Amino acid sequence: MKTKYIPKVSVVVPIYNVEKYLRQCLDSIVGQTLHDIEIILVNDGSTDSSPEIIQEYAEKDKRIIVVNQENGGLGKAYNVGIDAATSEYIGFVESDDFIEPDMYETLWQIAKTHNVDVAKSLFWIYNAETLQDDEIISGYNEPDMEQVINPRKCPQIFSFGASVWSAIYKRNFLNNKKIRFLESPGASYQDTSFAFKIWSMADSVYFTKKPLLHYRSGHETQSTKSKEKVFAVCDELREIERFMADYPELFTRLTRIYNYMKWNTFYYNLKRLEGKNHEIFSKTLANEFTADFFKNKQFESCNYSWRQIAKKQKFLNPNSVWFKLKYRLLVIASCFIKVKIKNGIKKWVILGYFPVWKNKVIWKSVE
Repeated sequence: MKTKYIPKVSVVVPIYNVEKYLRQCLDSIVGQTLHDIEIILVNDGSTDSSPEIIQEYAEKDKRIIVVNQENGGLGKAYNVGIDAATSEYIGFVESDDFIEPDMYETLWQIAKTHNVDVAKSLFWIYNAETLQDDEIISGYNEPDMEQVINPRKCPQIFSFGASVWSAIYKRNFLNNKKIRFLESPGASYQDTSFAFKIWSMADSVYFTKKPLLHYRSGHETQSTKSKEKVFAVCDELREIERFMADYPELFTRLTRIYNYMKWNTFYYNLKRLEGKNHEIFSKTLANEFTADFFKNKQFESCNYSWRQIAKKQKFLNPNSVWFKLKYRLLVIASCFIKVKIKNGIKKWVILGYFPVWKNKVIWKSVE
């Protein structure tokens, strides 16, 4: 009996009106040094020339599987790709990004060598205007790199950006834990809940220091550039809560971590808004947190300075004279003593030059 062919990695590419960048993306995938892959192109109802480009590549490369659907949004396109995948591992590439020639060979070798649920790399921010890589994005502490870790034992991982496309995931892990993207047509930030599900459920993850993906930033089609879409993060947070309802004991242990991520998500997006949207979203943020939120240990605060925490307390207590005064005093103090955090070390520095104290940033294990 002939053994069924199973490729090593399934690469899912959601595509919607990206004719300007699609060829560069597909060239980087079909040219992978790991030839034994299947490439699942999900055309999410494109109205430009993307379908013709997809067909052109599919006719030249038998590894390409084309799925056409009505526009259902990024989350649905991802999920359709996951369901169509047959490989042991699944990776994602957004169709306006591109990857290094050895990305999937590197990640697959790591995944097989260490038998991990997730193998993840760093990535470059690629400037859409200058057409150059601006910086390598890490966020991970050096001690956590190049080794197998359990995210629940190293929960600082939850605080990093989602970047779900710079990794491969064991397909059985995704299916067994019922991990999928939230399907919300026209929305953005669909990787927020997906990443939290991954870190809360995975037992083994390997981070490599090597950057393998070029994340295109600053172009006109980027979904996160739409300020109206920031309200979609509320749906992503509700999705996390829905998913974790099946794991109440674990979610209780993850409460401080979740609230840390929740606050950062809200506050980051609040800073991007102006006018009426800023006012509405500000009220949404305030409604999500109690006035004494930062006092009763509901929040993982080790990544923050006293000044940063005081600023958050002032925001949640806008009529409090005490919190306004506390914040102003700490602003003055920070002119003389600054707190710097790098590679998991928090340092107190006088006048920017003289270190007076340092200690390790410790995120308590929730395992």
